[in-house]
Amino acid sequence: MTLRKFGFMVITTVAVGILIGVLHAVTDLFADIRLFFGVEVGGFVSATALMGFWAYLTLNFIVRGVLPQRVWEWVQGLIVVVVYVDMIYIRYMTEGQGTGSIWPYVWFATWPLLVSLVVAYVKALDSGMRAYVPAVFFLYVFTTIEWYVALKSGFAGLTVIIGTILLACNSYLILLLGRILRK
Repeated sequence: MTLRKFGFMVITTVAVGILIGVLHAVTDLFADIRLFFGVEVGGFVSATALMGFWAYLTLNFIVRGVLPQRVWEWVQGLIVVVVYVDMIYIRYMTEGQGTGSIWPYVWFATWPLLVSLVVAYVKALDSGMRAYVPAVFFLYVFTTIEWYVALKSGFAGLTVIIGTILLACNSYLILLLGRILRK
């Protein structure tokens, strides 16, 4: 990857984050935020997505040098399941103290997984089916890690805004990477 391609990836990812932040500010769909706050949140969250993407690429590079590809795919699938269970049950028991409705925890665990499955399928159509599990792993597990602070905030509106920006940026990155490397 050349410096020009890297710069393109960074600038366009930040633009995607800002665009999603502005859309949230204009529509007031999940929370009433000002336009400038939408730009700020979009820019900062897209930078977080970029850091997570490079962390994933580093992890993937190191582990693929140690484990066979099939084993690494199984490990990634297992980690996705563990994160899904953690997002529902463990968060419900620790943050909700096992009282109240479990459905908000199910919702915040399921919608990113569904988006991840769909985007990973699109990625697999573009790059081959071997890319499906790693794409789901990156989109779900790394988005959840990046999203963790917002999940603990207790403010559902801002949590959804940050989650959608992260998923949009991570989806953009995972779909763009193969195209940039093929040029």
